[in-house]
Amino acid sequence: MLIDWVTARVPLDCLRTKDRLRLRDLGDRIQRFNPATGEVAWETSAWDSIRSDSHAISYRCGSDALWMQGSPARVMGDGDAVFGSGASAALDLPGCVERMRDYVFGILDVRRKPPSAEFFLVSRVDVTENLLVGSLADVRAGLAELRGCEGGRYRVSQQAGDTVYWSQRSRLRKGKAYAKGPHLRYQMRKLDYHGRRYSDEELMMADCLLRLEHTLGAQWWRERAGNPWYQVTAKDLKSEWHSYFDRMLGKAEVTEMNIEEQVQQVAKTEGQAKAAIGCWALIKAYGWEKARDMTSRTTWYRNLSVLRAAGLSDADLSAGNVVAIRRPLIQCQTVESWQDLREKFALMRAA
Repeated sequence: MLIDWVTARVPLDCLRTKDRLRLRDLGDRIQRFNPATGEVAWETSAWDSIRSDSHAISYRCGSDALWMQGSPARVMGDGDAVFGSGASAALDLPGCVERMRDYVFGILDVRRKPPSAEFFLVSRVDVTENLLVGSLADVRAGLAELRGCEGGRYRVSQQAGDTVYWSQRSRLRKGKAYAKGPHLRYQMRKLDYHGRRYSDEELMMADCLLRLEHTLGAQWWRERAGNPWYQVTAKDLKSEWHSYFDRMLGKAEVTEMNIEEQVQQVAKTEGQAKAAIGCWALIKAYGWEKARDMTSRTTWYRNLSVLRAAGLSDADLSAGNVVAIRRPLIQCQTVESWQDLREKFALMRAA
């Protein structure tokens, strides 16, 4: 697991006057104006990319703050954005902000000692996990199953090639699943790509990676974080990732053959078990949306609670079937480094 993206800003008041004036002269400006009168309705600064060898990050200087955003993994080590390194791989959010700050301030020649991380405000963090699946075909089969995962907290908002997005416009939390191998090849084909160059062996192994990415947006940091961003720990970030994707994937031991048994084990009464099993049959017969319309709100959510407790995932409930991809996704094929990937890839091929 790694921190794959951070958006943060620091108030310009934290910088010396000379640096503030110089920074405001950097970069392009975007204006909205009336061509008849020439009156400017508003003006904002555009994001500008800083590139140096294998590293890249973006910044913009607004009226009251200096913004920076990008993958912290790209400004650490050799710029590996698949598994990251240092603070990125350790889910050390303050460490990521500090490393990005040092990189941006160094390139922009901000001479004053940089403000400590606590002076920054964080408005977006992406937490990502790489899952090893059998092949690129299996990755795409998994994406096909996940495209159908809707209802409840999930809304498939866009499907593009080897990528699935959930709640893409949400400023609270959103999700993304994609095939990492094709994504790396796409990036490396771009003429303006300045990132790490991946070997043929690495690209072959990356074809077996299904990447699940969870974004904690500005609203989450304002309303749900609970603590200042610099007190959010690696454990907290892992918990947020799991709270989003675990309910989507469910438990591996559930099969079509043992659903009734699992429901009877978790239901408080025999009547509750029968109602939940009937709800599952209704979903299988008519689909999620129709079954929901045919059931009272209280009964619907009570039955869903039992079905989820029995191990069914939101992907299962959306499909009206125990999805085929659930077992390889849950059976602990997470990978944390290239060495870890090589070892698990070799074992997988030898099996």
